[in-house]
Amino acid sequence: MERKKRNKTIKVGDSHLTQLLFSILFIAIFLLVMYVFTIFNTRGATNISFDPENNYFDAGNKYDESAIFINDEWFFIPNLRTENVRSYMSPEDYLENYTYASHVTVTENGWNYLGDKVKWNNVDPDEGISLSTFMNSGMSMVSGAYIANIRVNYSINTLYLDLGKVNGHAYVFCNGYLVGNTGDSTSFKVLPKYLGGYTPTAVQSKNNSIQLIIVFYANEQTSNPGLNSTPALFYESQNNLFTTIPAAFIAVLGVFTLFAITGGYLLRKTLSDPSSYVFFAFMSICILCYTLTNGNFYSLASPYRSVLEFFFLITGMVLSYWFIATLFTKYRAELGSKYGNLDCIIVSCAGIMLLSLAILDSRLLNTTFISTSTLIFVMTLSVLNILKILMFYMSAPNATIGLCASISIFFIFVNILITSNILTNCPLYAIYYLIAILSLVVYFVQRYIFQFTELRHSSEHLKNVVEEKTEHISMINRDLYNTNKRLLENEEARKNVMSNVSHDLRTPITAIRGYSELLLQSGPNLSEEQRTVYLQNIVKRSQQMERIVSDIVEISKMESSGFEFEFMDISLNELLDELYMLYSSDMRNGSKKIVLDIPDDDLLIVKADPKRISRVFENLISNAINYTGEEALIEIKAWREGSDLPFSEQRIHITVKDDGIGIPPDEIPHIFDRFYRAKNSGKNIKGTGLGLSIVKMIIERHDAEISVESSLGEGSTFHVIMKPTY
Repeated sequence: MERKKRNKTIKVGDSHLTQLLFSILFIAIFLLVMYVFTIFNTRGATNISFDPENNYFDAGNKYDESAIFINDEWFFIPNLRTENVRSYMSPEDYLENYTYASHVTVTENGWNYLGDKVKWNNVDPDEGISLSTFMNSGMSMVSGAYIANIRVNYSINTLYLDLGKVNGHAYVFCNGYLVGNTGDSTSFKVLPKYLGGYTPTAVQSKNNSIQLIIVFYANEQTSNPGLNSTPALFYESQNNLFTTIPAAFIAVLGVFTLFAITGGYLLRKTLSDPSSYVFFAFMSICILCYTLTNGNFYSLASPYRSVLEFFFLITGMVLSYWFIATLFTKYRAELGSKYGNLDCIIVSCAGIMLLSLAILDSRLLNTTFISTSTLIFVMTLSVLNILKILMFYMSAPNATIGLCASISIFFIFVNILITSNILTNCPLYAIYYLIAILSLVVYFVQRYIFQFTELRHSSEHLKNVVEEKTEHISMINRDLYNTNKRLLENEEARKNVMSNVSHDLRTPITAIRGYSELLLQSGPNLSEEQRTVYLQNIVKRSQQMERIVSDIVEISKMESSGFEFEFMDISLNELLDELYMLYSSDMRNGSKKIVLDIPDDDLLIVKADPKRISRVFENLISNAINYTGEEALIEIKAWREGSDLPFSEQRIHITVKDDGIGIPPDEIPHIFDRFYRAKNSGKNIKGTGLGLSIVKMIIERHDAEISVESSLGEGSTFHVIMKPTY
């Protein structure tokens, strides 16, 4: 069988090209972050002038401006210890009595390298000049002091000195007095002062001068003792910012690491090789632990710190190599690879060998062994990861994520080796790590959203078929449901009518029966006047029954689903005027008065059922007349609210006010209930207890509102608020 040749030419739309383009975009993002980071989070060079004649820096008028960075022109005195510092001595006194180096530049190598411009003073010309000449190596703890004299503006009172990254333990003296200490410790501590990583020290000016003496102690195993980054002087607002940012950053870093580990645990079963999660989780923990160790977020002796950093770095790199390899376990098995994870085992052995050398021979900690071996190890593994994917795994399902993960690991671990001279204790590699974690989260979210979309599309056809088959049944069910609902409503209405009739008709029927029996039994013994009174009471009770039956029938009709209101545009202005004319004529001979207050230039048009809405105001006016004394004033008022607002926000407000007996406060919430009458309404006042219930139902069907205000013995005011038509 002739084997077809595979076309390896990459074309537009090819998945290989897409993966490469995506990887290039990923690299561009990392480079952009590096550029922005370099601009905003790097300690600048010296930005204040130095007076070589008087040996002091002149801060000038830098009050409330940018931070003051002092990178060069320091003085360094070997073997100067804290007990040698005196409050009455000025920097010039030390320079006269000690051998010292001038024109010192702060470098990441500490006092092992004091810069190219360094010059030794108070030295015998015949004596060889080198740092080792002056350092007293016979003591268990070597020491040295950095000295700077800064002239400041008279308005500056307190500044905050941030030494940045240091090796050894530093004691800060300002104007001869100890004001703080920072750096390594002989014991492990996690204290609030270390939560920001770097520990700023407050320094105060005296006679417009800040005389700094920074005494360092370090043992012989401390690598690069002394200042490793440019010291900075911050103002109070800047100090608060630069001490808060690192604490917040490490909290965010920890939260995202926990989130990634937790999310990975939940998704581990969906991975082609679940062991990928294990290596990813421990790699993330190593990066987080390295950040805490390297960033001085807890106090630790320098040799132990170096060992821990080296351990987390090498272990994290080995785990990352395993993580990338496990992404392609299934694909490698499909290709029939004979070597399996042999390369991962070799890498692990190399990492164990490096760690063993550092632990067994502590002298290597104070050499270039750690930095050199780490750089070679990181570069080698990163290049191997990327080459493996490009050469063997580009057709694998996880090629894109593997390539991006390799690029991320490369940037993270390479930048781990470049962490000095940063402004805030937020290293670039940790920012890269956050970007990688976020990208990984976005990738998996996008991946599972895509899978969910595919599943939804595949089930859409089945859903349509089921909907077609069940549509007829659904229509039948809806018809049955609506029919049953109407039957239940009619049955409920019937029960309510029977209950209401039996409740309220019992009293007038009993009265009619009683008067009728008296008429029959007494016969001629009754006087004509008594007979007339009994017959009048029978007529009144009959009228009461008629009103009750009429109200109950009307409520039942309105509750029925088939009852419809006939809405049309009507003028409340005209309707209230007609009612006013009707009731004022009835009250013409009495002492009660009714007044009407309606606008002359506004018809107050609303959409309503004329008969029903007229019934509302008839009931309210009748109640006002019935529940007032012999001399009373009933006021009817209507107006348009919010005439200057948009039409949709305008309302028609109608009030019916009386000065009658009022309603007890505890009974106001119940006055719209059926058959409810206030206790102070009296037996001689006509009423069924259904009038206000009918009013409430009509108002609700008009999408309007009704409320009442009342004071016992002072009267009541009913408010009706409706929406205008125009």
